[in-house]
Amino acid sequence: MRCSVPVLIALVLAAGSPAAGQTPNEELLRRIEAAEGSTQLDILLRGAAAARLLGDFDTGDELMGRATTALEQGQNAWVTEMIFQALAAGEGANGMRRAFRRALGIHPMTPQQIASITNNFPALLQGGEFDEMILDFRLNHPDSLYDCSCLAEKAWVHRVAGRLHESRILWGELVAAWDRNPLEFDDPDAQANWQGQYARNLARAGRAADARAALAKAMSMPLSDDERPGVQRRWAQTYAELGEVEMAVELLEPLITSSTLVTVNSLSTRQTWEPVRNTLAFQEMLARHR
Repeated sequence: MRCSVPVLIALVLAAGSPAAGQTPNEELLRRIEAAEGSTQLDILLRGAAAARLLGDFDTGDELMGRATTALEQGQNAWVTEMIFQALAAGEGANGMRRAFRRALGIHPMTPQQIASITNNFPALLQGGEFDEMILDFRLNHPDSLYDCSCLAEKAWVHRVAGRLHESRILWGELVAAWDRNPLEFDDPDAQANWQGQYARNLARAGRAADARAALAKAMSMPLSDDERPGVQRRWAQTYAELGEVEMAVELLEPLITSSTLVTVNSLSTRQTWEPVRNTLAFQEMLARHR
């Protein structure tokens, strides 16, 4: 019987390889060890499979739990990048919503996952597609999928819909909770970023004097060069919320010319800049960089 070259190669490889399930125990242990220090989905799954083959089901369960977390994080990152791509391409809020709907068609998300994405991209809330779902969130909800205070997420629903008073009340509840339990980080960059968010949310809650004091503290905190653009954007958001357009522009303009999240398209579309978008100073800044 004559065999073609590809068939002969396949037969040789098969003869020289162990059958499925015959992986040496040493290799299986090595895969488990590699998984224990990894956050990569494929490595975690290989480790879980190795633990299963060795009969170590507790380790297998633990690695599968971490694999599930990695899968969810990867899914969220993938959806986020879909939206960012639409934003960067200048497709506006409608393009962002189209990208989100395409992503949901491929990978359905839980209500809380959807709320998390819309919290990062409130422009997705235009049109009210997710309003009823998000406003149904509350602590101790009988449905675990809706068991969440989700104060910022609900605040954005009201704000995008033009209900500013209701939005400020929810931002106020959020910063009041932070006042009771201020977050403390060992990493100075993380602390500076949180302080910037705190100042911004105080402004969104209508606590202007407190926001200015918190912002002054934020801008005096140590910060690495790598993290400065992201945190500086928080400062600019605070000034935008306070209506101090010139100060916001002063912080934003250097970021437009570098590789940051601040671009002409993002400034023209993202909901966070809505309070100052139509001011002369802001429009002049956009015109300088188009």
